[in-house]
Amino acid sequence: MKQAKGRILSNKEVKPGYYLMAIKCPPVARAAKPGQFLTIRCGNATEPLLRRPFGFHRISGDAFYVLYKVLGKGTRALTSMRAGDNIDILGPLGNGFPEPKGKKDIVIVAGGIGVAPLAALAEELLKDRKRDISVIIGARDRKSLLCREHFEGLGIKTMVATDDGSCGKKCFASDVLEELIAVRRPFIPVIYACGPGPMIKAVAHVAKKRGLEAYGSFEEYIACGVGACLGCAIKTKSGYKLVCKDGPVFNLKEMIW
Repeated sequence: MKQAKGRILSNKEVKPGYYLMAIKCPPVARAAKPGQFLTIRCGNATEPLLRRPFGFHRISGDAFYVLYKVLGKGTRALTSMRAGDNIDILGPLGNGFPEPKGKKDIVIVAGGIGVAPLAALAEELLKDRKRDISVIIGARDRKSLLCREHFEGLGIKTMVATDDGSCGKKCFASDVLEELIAVRRPFIPVIYACGPGPMIKAVAHVAKKRGLEAYGSFEEYIACGVGACLGCAIKTKSGYKLVCKDGPVFNLKEMIW
């Protein structure tokens, strides 16, 4: 973990309300792993007071990308930052996605802005070309669908589920996952997921029913980012764990729903 000054390379709106920021910060970028996160000071020392957490969307040499949704004061302040501005960073924090053992196939399941850290994971997994990787992206509608073109550009089979049926299938991402596993028998993939709590729970249910290994990155509210405030505690079979310190990635079989 390092506190460092990064330099913004770009900060562009990619869809209404969604921004992609590129930051050059060699000490953080070189240490970062897919699934870990960083916190950013979005304003001055007191406004907003708390840093905001973001997953590493992509990691490339001395730089990395953050994909964020404008939700409140902190993220709104980020949208005003421009290329060349300095930015205060703390990271990398937490524990990332574990590497799959052997040459197992992979299914990545994303929900909404939860797709953000999964792009870095997909790019890392693609280094082993012997693995078959599939991606399922869930969104409310076509307008809020993120990163489909990026995954397809990597040559990854990408499936889409939307709540209103405006793109892909009208269902949940977990429904597509269940169908994929049923159709491709025998199919014993490792599942990686990130998204809203109900989606992660549904993915965990599918994995348990099929006896599959599955990991989820949790989107709990993170305040301090280092385990000091205890505000991101979640219940597991081993007792309470902190999303910022013990996670944000957990083995889904350990969770208590």
